[in-house]
Amino acid sequence: MTNLYAINSWAFIICVLISFTIYGAIIALPILGIIQIIISVKVIFNFNQLPKSIKTLGAIYLFSVVIALIVVKIIVLNQLLIFFIWSLMAIILAGFHLAITRLIINYNTKLSQIIE
Repeated sequence: MTNLYAINSWAFIICVLISFTIYGAIIALPILGIIQIIISVKVIFNFNQLPKSIKTLGAIYLFSVVIALIVVKIIVLNQLLIFFIWSLMAIILAGFHLAITRLIINYNTKLSQIIE
């Protein structure tokens, strides 16, 4: 799990830096999304071992992603405005995902210290 957090944090930092340009965001944010989907699938396999607080945050994250997708689909304004809103929501949700993986790492570290 520690490797997942390291991969997620580096991908987040690199993609946010690349996203300062429009074309960079078009390329970087979907790649970050794919990386985070893969990480989420790996976390789901260990979902029963996680505490309720992290499970709740995961549910809030999934709900937020669905709401963000609905909002972007509904807004039919200026194309640049849609892109800006989409990029901002993607970065915020990616940061939330990064925070959740950090909590998982903290939980696993505390759990391993108790077991030892």
